[in-house]
Amino acid sequence: MRLDNIIFRLGFGNTIPASRQIINHGHIFINDQKVTIPSFQCQPDDTIQVKDREGSRALVNQFLKKRRSDFRPPYLEFNREKLSGRVKRIASSKDTILKINELLIVEYYSRK
Repeated sequence: MRLDNIIFRLGFGNTIPASRQIINHGHIFINDQKVTIPSFQCQPDDTIQVKDREGSRALVNQFLKKRRSDFRPPYLEFNREKLSGRVKRIASSKDTILKINELLIVEYYSRK
């Protein structure tokens, strides 16, 4: 639910470091407020949009054109015309592509 990950999943940046830089440079608004903290924790019903400036929109459109697939996680909603997205719900472990056995992680760290 970190903002940099959500920006990456929406396609506004082609990598997570690029998404962090987009956020740090002030190109992203959440619920009509500028956010410059990549570790910002998004909540359900947060609206994420690109700053309404030509430079910001051109940057994000450039990343969207380079995007290889149009797959977006089911917990995100995307509007290409407005360059905005919405968090529909909190992401669950089932939304990830990776098959992770959480019990093994807990067991590993409990030994230390």
